[in-house]
Amino acid sequence: MTINALKDGEYGVITHLGVDGQLRDRLFSFGISKTKQIKKLETSLGGSTILVELDRNCIVLRAEEANAIEVERVRE
Repeated sequence: MTINALKDGEYGVITHLGVDGQLRDRLFSFGISKTKQIKKLETSLGGSTILVELDRNCIVLRAEEANAIEVERVRE
């Protein structure tokens, strides 16, 4: 499943980044990498952006970016 599939308020552990090159570097600079726990906070009204929390920081991802990040849902 991807971050998009999580409901607002749910947690997941990142299992795979389906991106390459410049986008991978950008995500790494935000701290997004495998085995990190991420929380989906809110989806924009149109669904074009997703607000997530990672290591006590909030990050806004485009829907395409969130769709490329695979997670495993965890109970918190």
